[in-house]
Amino acid sequence: MPKTRTVAVISTSTPFLHAVVAALTFEGHEAITFETLPEGLSFAEGKPLDAVVVDVSSRPPRDEASLSKLVRIVGQDRIWMVLPMGVSHWKEDAGRFGIDHTLNAPVQPSELEEILAHLQDLPDVFTSSQGETPHGTKPRYFHIEDIPNNRYFLTASPEMWRIYENICLLAAVNVPVLILGESGVGKDVIANLLHKRSRRAAHPFCSVNCAALPPDLLESELFGYEAGAFTGAVKAKPGKFEQADKGTILLDEIGEMSAAMQAKLLHVLQDGRYSRLGARSISTADVRVIAATNIDIESAIADRLFREDLYYRINAFTIKVPPLRERREEIPYLVEEMIKRQSAALYQEPVYVSPRMMSVLMEYQWPGNLRELGNAVTRMQVLKGHESSLADIESKILGRASKAPVCSVETPVRSNVNEMRSIVRNFRDQTESRLIQKALEEARWNRRQAALALRISYRTLLYKIDQYQLKGTRIPLRISTTQDRESTAHA
Repeated sequence: MPKTRTVAVISTSTPFLHAVVAALTFEGHEAITFETLPEGLSFAEGKPLDAVVVDVSSRPPRDEASLSKLVRIVGQDRIWMVLPMGVSHWKEDAGRFGIDHTLNAPVQPSELEEILAHLQDLPDVFTSSQGETPHGTKPRYFHIEDIPNNRYFLTASPEMWRIYENICLLAAVNVPVLILGESGVGKDVIANLLHKRSRRAAHPFCSVNCAALPPDLLESELFGYEAGAFTGAVKAKPGKFEQADKGTILLDEIGEMSAAMQAKLLHVLQDGRYSRLGARSISTADVRVIAATNIDIESAIADRLFREDLYYRINAFTIKVPPLRERREEIPYLVEEMIKRQSAALYQEPVYVSPRMMSVLMEYQWPGNLRELGNAVTRMQVLKGHESSLADIESKILGRASKAPVCSVETPVRSNVNEMRSIVRNFRDQTESRLIQKALEEARWNRRQAALALRISYRTLLYKIDQYQLKGTRIPLRISTTQDRESTAHA
């Protein structure tokens, strides 16, 4: 029996609206029309939609923020975009947000028939206990975008998607941004993406590590020097502010900057004027400043290690990047992307990551964040996926578990190798069992959907359910009876 779908159609073209609505309603679907993207977005935030058709062939004003939120709410595999002929920024946006369903105006009847056929194949929309709607094998928040120097920004979690939305908004305005987060979370990646998406993208992006240079060298690195300014200065050299003119400069680890340099930097940020070392003239800089640090900046201010007035100067907007342990759902996608790039760089076939190895990666705390994960993936690629590549990570997990009072694994008596292997195997099985149990609960015990989420075969999942005796953990659905409803009504 054909399924009835609720489809939003967004367009300023009356003939297009009539054609699409007529085709949808003839097939028994519900069509809801809107003239602008924000109107459709507002509706989608309150009611689940099976699909959205967005017509931008009339070239409406660019609205990346609304399109980004629509993708997050509905899912990129449920959005069709009708693009104008020729070059269009909307086409770039569709590719960046992972929207594969695109049509060129004018839309042909055969293309409408393809949309109608695809609607029947889509899984039903339902809302989980967290209020999220699963769409396909990838999360609604998945997005990857390349940046220069073979780097990329990847999000597969709600926290990082909100950061991406903020980046889209901040890129358009020329305000200083402060990026906070632990070492290795990718603060420099966010700074690069801010520059790439801004109007300054055609101009240089410069980065300075404020913790790597002593104060005197840092000053010359930032502002440059004239010939003869100090011993060894045989010729003039421009500083990073001069090199980044009309572009962006990242002041990485700004929390490690000395008090004297903080005062000089504050003066530059206030009026954009500075002098090279040894120069008599004043130079000006048209530079957007992005600062990053891994220290607790407010504590540093309280301890008089960081100037409060400089903090307010660089803190027009703050982006706080969560550590990897708080967005574990991204680990499988990060590992997949890292393996793809590492294998290409090493001229090797991509290594296979077994479910057991992935469970180890998901369980680890990753104090070094993305940097440490990247090193682990490199070891896996070089060692051809041999499980010894994760031996050090397993030992760290085991060491943490043996100290934790809530863990059911007993403290190991390291008297022989066989006993140690038994403990590692037990801990591995407990971890794998918890991951499978969680995936089944999130999929409402839809085993095929859970297998897709775990990236294992359906047959393997059935075997694991029997192995860990998980069938008895399924909570049966309680069907309310007439007596229940009557007693509830009289209560």
